Amino acid sequence: MRNQVYEKPRLSFSEALTEAKEKLTQFTGRSRRSEFWWCYLAYLLVSMFLGWIPFIGSLITTLAALAMIPLTFRRLHDTGRSGWWWGAGCIASVIAVIIIICQMVPLFMELADDPSLMDDDEFVIELFINMFKSPVTWIMLGLGLIYEIVMLVFFCLDSDPHANKYGESPKYVEQMQ
Repeated sequence: MRNQVYEKPRLSFSEALTEAKEKLTQFTGRSRRSEFWWCYLAYLLVSMFLGWIPFIGSLITTLAALAMIPLTFRRLHDTGRSGWWWGAGCIASVIAVIIIICQMVPLFMELADDPSLMDDDEFVIELFINMFKSPVTWIMLGLGLIYEIVMLVFFCLDSDPHANKYGESPKYVEQMQ
């Protein structure tokens, strides 16, 4: 006898937010696509409408971004992937920023010697161009774009219909026939 797999109905906006709120700090388990994307929409709306408000808006936007991290881990788990896929992107971003800053040290040293250079439009343009003239920067930007596309594909994949090492499927239910 074979188990029959049934799909649960999609979550509504309010159901998705409620479910995510109940697991706000939970990095284990799995989250459905509908839960992830409805919460991501809510995060974007909060960022758009409150992000421009000094301090309070920035604080709320930052807290909303932090609340998305466990949900991102659970969404990756739902497709059978480790949450470290997200962590690898964070680590790579920090390394990229350090490399770009190191490339700009000579200009920063020049600026430290003569702060009035910030008023010189040509110096500011040179500072900006220097950031993008290195092949290392372009390689990092290309790798970052590839990483973001891969993550988007992972987030769009359907739930694994069966239990995986991260738990039971939140979307599919198996029943004996």
